[in-house]
Amino acid sequence: MKHTYLTAVLGLTLALTAHAEPPQAKTSAAAWYQRGMAAVNAGKPEEARLAFQKALQLKPDFTPAKYQLARIPELNARTKIARRKELFQSTIIKEINFQDATLADALTALNQMATKSTKEDFSPNFVIQDPGGKFSDRRVNLKMKNIPLAAALSYILEGVGAKAIYDEYATPIKPVAK
Repeated sequence: MKHTYLTAVLGLTLALTAHAEPPQAKTSAAAWYQRGMAAVNAGKPEEARLAFQKALQLKPDFTPAKYQLARIPELNARTKIARRKELFQSTIIKEINFQDATLADALTALNQMATKSTKEDFSPNFVIQDPGGKFSDRRVNLKMKNIPLAAALSYILEGVGAKAIYDEYATPIKPVAK
């Protein structure tokens, strides 16, 4: 009797296991969407793209996944800009000594210092955008040691009434609107 009961339980277990979905198939479109959103939040656009595509394979009319998939190019750009900003924070300028320098000269020197500090792996690529000539008479005076590039740039720009706009390839410098 005991043997028959065990055989029946084993048979039932095997039957249920045979009809169970493989672990991959259990992942729903919603679960893939959640994975994609986690990747978006982690700044991993390629992982996000793959997860949203998988969600759409399982459920082609899944509107949230379609929407997020369409936003991947924007996410790629934001991720690149965030990485650039991190480089501004992590690049240390050993010494700055600007005395009565023009903004253009100060930025040229700062660009060279940053490029040298990173062994030519990173260049801020400053681009002055000043059609009204507001910076032409402004001078930069700054003397510091072992300062992050972001802080040095901030001090310089505050002194001349300018702001930096970070993009993927360059750092445009514009007058602060009043």
